[in-house]
Amino acid sequence: MISIVIPCYNEETIIDDFIKELHQNISKISESFEVIFIDNKSNDETVNKLKEKINIFENAKIICLTNYFGKESAILSGIDNSKGNSCIIMDPDLEDPPSLIKDMINESKKGFNVVYAVRKSIETTLIKKFMRSIFYFLYKNLVDKNFLIPANTGDFRLIDKKIIDQLKSMRERTRFLRGLVSFIGAKQKSIEFDRPFRKKGKSKSNIFFLIRYGFDALLSSTAGPANLITKFGIFSLATIFIFLIFILINKFFFNPYEGFSFTIILILFLFSLNTIMIGIIGEYITRIYNEVKQRPNYIIEEIIER
Repeated sequence: MISIVIPCYNEETIIDDFIKELHQNISKISESFEVIFIDNKSNDETVNKLKEKINIFENAKIICLTNYFGKESAILSGIDNSKGNSCIIMDPDLEDPPSLIKDMINESKKGFNVVYAVRKSIETTLIKKFMRSIFYFLYKNLVDKNFLIPANTGDFRLIDKKIIDQLKSMRERTRFLRGLVSFIGAKQKSIEFDRPFRKKGKSKSNIFFLIRYGFDALLSSTAGPANLITKFGIFSLATIFIFLIFILINKFFFNPYEGFSFTIILILFLFSLNTIMIGIIGEYITRIYNEVKQRPNYIIEEIIER
């Protein structure tokens, strides 16, 4: 059996279309499926629509969480409650096309533990493309080369029992699925597709969400930003030393410049650098604080089964 894990949050405008398309595609595949919807405390009619449509599947359930715990925790709750020998993780916005499920299954039968979808082309806004480029640049240069994630990928992927068991054992609160799967390694295969633009509803991935998610992804995958602090400190010290030599030479051998502007610029530079360094340390401390509290990743309010 194959479990399909679908995290949902305020998807009332598109969930009907998604269920219809998902059912059309998996009904053509000679496999048994378990469809798991996870409602992340939606404040619209998502749950009611799921209750109305869930009977279209032979084996389905709705996991209702007590609060909004984030997409990563919602995915974990679906994996924890899945019974399949493999699991497909996808979003309900139809930007992850259900038509790709058959190809994923065929590739997994060739012996791959992970089959992930790579976006060959993406229809999105210019600013999101720019932010995505920055994220992958930072991830590539800060994360250990053995744990890099493929560019232009999302959570849309098929994972087998081996990967499922490993993900269940990783209980950190600041989670990044792609990073965790990359850390596990094993045999992985990519499938390219043209990602369509969201047809209905409003994307939850606004600018502030993407920035926060990017920070979580980087800081949960590497200590690279903290290591940069030492490098910044050395660079700052070297810069100050060079300026000091320049000032002394100018003072004793030439006409010295008025020093007010230079002093102000130097103070502002050092102040900004120190603020960035303290901010990076604070981000790590915040995540350490969340981990040591050992609160659950999610709390289930009810599970509605067909």
